[in-house]
Amino acid sequence: MRRHHIVFAVLLARPLLIAGNAGTPPPNIYDFGTAKQGEKIIHVFPVANNTPGPLTIKDVELSMPGMKARFKPVVNPSAEGTVTVEWDTSHLAGEIEGEGIVHFMDNAHSAMPILLKGVVKPPLEILPFPAIFLSAFHGESNERRLRIVNNEAGPLTVTFSKPSSNRLITSLVTVQPGRTYELVARIAPDTLPGRYDEELSISTDNPTIGALTLPVHLFVKADLYANPDSVDFGRISADELRNNSASRSFLTQTFLVKKREGSFAITKITSDVPGLDITRDPVNARSSTYRIDVALDPHKINPGKLEGSLDIETSDRDFPHLKIPVTGYVF
Repeated sequence: MRRHHIVFAVLLARPLLIAGNAGTPPPNIYDFGTAKQGEKIIHVFPVANNTPGPLTIKDVELSMPGMKARFKPVVNPSAEGTVTVEWDTSHLAGEIEGEGIVHFMDNAHSAMPILLKGVVKPPLEILPFPAIFLSAFHGESNERRLRIVNNEAGPLTVTFSKPSSNRLITSLVTVQPGRTYELVARIAPDTLPGRYDEELSISTDNPTIGALTLPVHLFVKADLYANPDSVDFGRISADELRNNSASRSFLTQTFLVKKREGSFAITKITSDVPGLDITRDPVNARSSTYRIDVALDPHKINPGKLEGSLDIETSDRDFPHLKIPVTGYVF
């Protein structure tokens, strides 16, 4: 049985910068409609030469993996050449767009943009996207529903493996036998606060499809929590920080400290990491949400690892302390 790791269903091309003057014609667009995953999309784009001399195609720049272009380089005067684009859809799903730019040897001739677009249907489609993201407060009931759609001609039986941990409660509902199913997932109420990454395996009785692996991301929040729950400065140049005042603002890390219900006060924030400049908003008033900004003081930081934590003291009886990890590296 084959096992597949699912990628997100929407793949869009990154826009390409098209060289040319203001009179550049709009791109040749081919909408292939709907295709099955694995089909090869093939389209021939015309290249007209309306000049008295030969026109030479230099190359074709393509924006997406799996795209290939074929062409005869020379287009005779007052004739029409072609660029054939092939696109393998084996690893694509959902709405897709692939761009290309036809470049010519003569820089005076504007580059020609081309575009392929359409919808690729995988044999088994998971909507709205093939992953489970669940966020809930500790003890709160919250669920996600994924629609599993069989796009094959014949019926399909779908089953799934129970999660390896007891943090996720799942069930599978048959909407239309052999065609459509619904996966329901909830966080178990006794799951402790924290972030958890797991997997869920969906199996079918079609050996071509085999098993699909669904990533599962859980975030169980305490009644008072920080989001994000860590501060990571990455790699920092001490010289850049000292010589460029704008970099201090750019490197400032921000997180929120929030309470599920009611207000509280942050009474004190300390850190065992030298060189941190910590501010909070609001400063003195009680609130249900605080914004914490953590900046680097260029005159106090030392080369090497930033490794330690922020200790936040609060007026909340159940959560008097929060510890936020701090990481980074100064060179």
